[in-house]
Amino acid sequence: MWGKKCSNLFLQNLRGNRYLYNAINSSIKPNYNNYNNYNDEPTIRLKAVNPLQRQIEAFYYDFKTYSPLGIKELDRQVFGTAIRTDIMQRVVVWQRDALRQGTHKTKNRAEVSGTGRKYAPQKGRGRSRVGSHRAPHWRGGGVAHGPRPRSHATEIPRQVQLLGLRSALSTKYAQNQLLLVENFNLETHKTKDLLEILDRNSWDPLAKERVQGHSILFLGKEHMKNLDFACRNLQRVHALTSDEIYEGGDVYNIMGHEILMMDLEAIEVMEQLLKYK
Repeated sequence: MWGKKCSNLFLQNLRGNRYLYNAINSSIKPNYNNYNNYNDEPTIRLKAVNPLQRQIEAFYYDFKTYSPLGIKELDRQVFGTAIRTDIMQRVVVWQRDALRQGTHKTKNRAEVSGTGRKYAPQKGRGRSRVGSHRAPHWRGGGVAHGPRPRSHATEIPRQVQLLGLRSALSTKYAQNQLLLVENFNLETHKTKDLLEILDRNSWDPLAKERVQGHSILFLGKEHMKNLDFACRNLQRVHALTSDEIYEGGDVYNIMGHEILMMDLEAIEVMEQLLKYK
């Protein structure tokens, strides 16, 4: 009896809820005729803004007097990117692998000098059998599984090389070891004149009271005869071009010199070559 009453109350409640649901839906039924003019695009569009500036700044100086001439804007993608020491290590190992000569060689048992006769009788001695005296276990014999001439060169993707260059240039900028000069114009090709400029500006790598750097890399847009001849007789002073650095993925020379000195033309070339397309 009580179960029948409960079931009747439940059914009545269910019917009441259904009637209420239908009444509400009928009162707020949408008008589908106006859907053609409906626009779901937002009225306000928000654009993501990079909090970091696209350009970073650095002073550039006169090469002879080291007097500041102005401020140069640098591309953050090239000179202010994240420093990836792991990528630079991969590129340096790749470069040093290619620099190995691979001329190591030892003589095997067929190449060492000595007779080919049987060294001792096969039987009757009471000792072990002996064939050629040029075997590896004999003194003066050949070397088993020794090194042979080969190439140690390895391969890495080109994008890894370019990322290593960006990281190397950004490292020099972050460590205040990147010096910008207007140009590398020298009047003569004499080493004495270049050494005088280095001494005057405290750039001499061999100076007793060294202020900056124990090695300098001059990086220009193209080779200049006077600069190349002048720094050829100086220890730890070298001159390269931006195209040579880019084509060779030369992180080794950038990080191997404490001071990286670039002129304004080389800066523009490196930014055009290394910035993300």
